[in-house]
Amino acid sequence: MAVADQARTQASVSRKPALAWEGVTYRLVSVLLMIAVWQAISLLVSPKYVPGPMSTVMAVAKHAASGALWGHFLATIVRMVSSFALAMIVGVAAGILMGLFRRGEQMLDLWVMVGLTIPGLCYVIVSFLWLGLNDRAAILAISWTTFPSIAINIWQGVKAIDQRLVDMARVFRASRWRRTVRVVLPQVLPYLMAATRFGLGVVWKVTVLVELLGRSDGIGYMLNYSFQMFNMADVFAWTLSFTVFMVIIELGILKPLERKLFRWRPEISG
Repeated sequence: MAVADQARTQASVSRKPALAWEGVTYRLVSVLLMIAVWQAISLLVSPKYVPGPMSTVMAVAKHAASGALWGHFLATIVRMVSSFALAMIVGVAAGILMGLFRRGEQMLDLWVMVGLTIPGLCYVIVSFLWLGLNDRAAILAISWTTFPSIAINIWQGVKAIDQRLVDMARVFRASRWRRTVRVVLPQVLPYLMAATRFGLGVVWKVTVLVELLGRSDGIGYMLNYSFQMFNMADVFAWTLSFTVFMVIIELGILKPLERKLFRWRPEISG
């Protein structure tokens, strides 16, 4: 039996590099297909409405050469990172409190759900009226909009902890630290990763909205400016630049981190 388990483990390890290359191949093919569809649509529709990939890349290069891309991009990233960090701290704390303590759940679950349903525009307007048209108000509005979705993911993750595994670790006299690190955290980490991905998506959308309404720099501001000038190539260019950045975060940071944290999980084959 032990020999069979060892053979399956070795086979799983040997398959991982092949599966990784297979994933890269499929992603590359999907990107090429998307570019081909984009190019085909741009040939069927006027470039005034759907500029082609080459026109968009040239617009990105123009903004990069002038320095506008880097300045506005940096302003957006600073707001995003600050807001995301604040939203994660508040959201994780609220989710753990609701998951571990019944009174905490009874006190906070209603307000977290209310916070999730209120439109982000309301948070933006209230923050600007409270603090003025500045970065403090922008960060407050973005984190305020984002933290309920993070709290709900963490809340569900803590509630889903299998208490039987914790009790078994206690029977084997594992220390509290070992039970937390080896039993509790591995069960919560998938929900934390989901909260991170979802939070990043919400932060990006709200940041653009905040910059569009009340800031004089950032990608959202430039998208609004391009809209007013009816410059669709620039709209596509600013959108593409940030899309590439988010893809880099996903493939360069989140995916490797996920593989490292969850390497203990068996692969599911269907």
